[in-house]
Amino acid sequence: MSETTQRWQVGDVTLTAIVEAETPGIPAALFFPDATADDVRSATWIDPGVAEPDGTITFRVQAFVIERDGSTVLVDPCVGNAKRRSLPFWNDLSLPWLERFRDAGFDPATVDMVVHTHLHEDHVGWDTHLSHGEWVPTFSNAIHVYVDEELEFAKRPDRRQSDDPYADSIAPILHSRLDRVVANGSPLGEGLSLMATPGHTPGHASLIVTTGAEPLVVSGDLLHHQFQLSAPRIAEIADYDIVQAIATRRAFLDEHSRSGAVVAGTHFAIAPVGRIEPDGPAAWKFASVPQLSGRTDTDG
Repeated sequence: MSETTQRWQVGDVTLTAIVEAETPGIPAALFFPDATADDVRSATWIDPGVAEPDGTITFRVQAFVIERDGSTVLVDPCVGNAKRRSLPFWNDLSLPWLERFRDAGFDPATVDMVVHTHLHEDHVGWDTHLSHGEWVPTFSNAIHVYVDEELEFAKRPDRRQSDDPYADSIAPILHSRLDRVVANGSPLGEGLSLMATPGHTPGHASLIVTTGAEPLVVSGDLLHHQFQLSAPRIAEIADYDIVQAIATRRAFLDEHSRSGAVVAGTHFAIAPVGRIEPDGPAAWKFASVPQLSGRTDTDG
């Protein structure tokens, strides 16, 4: 059994994780070429199952749903089904993510907004689905938020040579006029705002949510796994500007270890929501927070 739906309450916001896939036993070097088993083991505080003594890690692809006052906001809707991708483990998927989304009590037709921290293929996939051989919007009444710089990056021909998420997951949204293109760092209304966190991609953003209590932050891919808090110098294989990504990561960890924010790690496995705490010079740790009872467990 794999836990594929989890919920947390943060102030007046309910946060739900809908998991597309969670895979244990991955060699860290697959995603982090410079990482060693010792780098993974340095995170002695890590939750059980998130990493193992042999240096392997568990990696998750998930989307977060934010609910407050009757509004529903979806963040980073995963890889999607039937998309042609160069990575074998993301190619031509047939996974029950949309069924999990519905089973969690959500209706694609009543999503108000879809926010993208960036536009890699594992963050836009469920924005569209195949209908009569054409890619059409899944969340047909939602405004889809794109950072202007990130959208231009996704359009570049060199970004569309092997994978083309722009064609199958972004262009249909633009064609349907469901898009809202904003500058990085913009307020989005309803207590939501973007925080520029570039490096993984040029226009990468994190999402800040006011909650009436401590702030909630959806990280996006400035972090990919909990062990990076102990080793923030470790770059992920897809980081566009490694130097900038490291600087962004350190600044984010420093700021939110002091702000008291609850952080939702977009690819964090098993226990993805918690607080960042100092853990020695230039290192941090992740203290997961309890989820609400009544979560839904289904086969992964």
